[in-house]
Amino acid sequence: MSEFSRVDRLKNEERETPIVKDNKPQKPKKKRKTFKRIILVLLALLIIFAVFSIYKLFSLSDDIHAPLNRETSSYRNSPVSHLSGYPISVVIFGVDSDSERGLASGERSDAIMLLSINPKKKTTMMVSIPRDTRTEIVGYGTVEKINHAYAYGGPDMAVDTVENFMGAPVDHYVAMNMDSVKLLIDSVGGVKVKSNGTFTVKGIEFVEGETYHMDGDTALKFIRSRYEEGSGGDNGRQERQQLVLESLATKMLSPSGLLHMNTVFDTLGDNVKTDLSSREISLMALRYYGAKNNIEKYQLEGEDVVLEDGLWYFIPNTESFYDIQSKYLENLELQ
Repeated sequence: MSEFSRVDRLKNEERETPIVKDNKPQKPKKKRKTFKRIILVLLALLIIFAVFSIYKLFSLSDDIHAPLNRETSSYRNSPVSHLSGYPISVVIFGVDSDSERGLASGERSDAIMLLSINPKKKTTMMVSIPRDTRTEIVGYGTVEKINHAYAYGGPDMAVDTVENFMGAPVDHYVAMNMDSVKLLIDSVGGVKVKSNGTFTVKGIEFVEGETYHMDGDTALKFIRSRYEEGSGGDNGRQERQQLVLESLATKMLSPSGLLHMNTVFDTLGDNVKTDLSSREISLMALRYYGAKNNIEKYQLEGEDVVLEDGLWYFIPNTESFYDIQSKYLENLELQ
């Protein structure tokens, strides 16, 4: 074969060989449009959720906001700044719901819990104060059970009395009807709590160390039990209050809890009072959120005694009290 014939054959083969383009397969336009629509719908839902949350938060603030009659705690030189995430102290009063005057005053606080929240260390210290603790009722001029302060003078007298007893600032308060705990638990679909004792209350049996999914009614019975054998008396009840409230707070801040936000807000509006404004609530939710994962729970040690007036009182153990007070102030970075 001549050289010219070989060249012609190669040229013909090149013309017959198909040209393959190195292009990636293109997504169908229809699928791209569908994906964009889904993204737009999700963004729209997110915006609606955010707007609704802000609306409910401000509406809630109008319902629950009840400021204290003071500028700041007498144990502070100036108000704490939520913008800087400064450690704060909050007292929670659980008030019996039978009072005709509601959360204003007129009813004793069934539960008293102090929380020092440090967003820098991401630590929360929770201290239960027995309702029968004997102390001075600030502004009333008597020495009697600490839970009487709320009945005599509402949140103002109760906060002043707790501050004086603890020797530490209380920056904010939250007062809630005890029945609202039941409603809140039901509104988020129940809570999981590990029992701190083995006892039976109103036909419901609890075993120490076992974890139970409780509805609101069961949780309230669990909280209030103190006379049943194995319940641990007042100390056991205080620990159960801490366990249930911790679990409830965790559930309310979880994704599943947020799905029930509307019901939660409606329940809070009818059953809670606080000196916190909507702005402070939203800032605290952002600044102090991390501290919820490290909660240290404490109970005052002491003894129950009957004094000359014939009433039962709880008298704190001095050493135990000062140890807890020191830790509380340390978590507030005041010591």
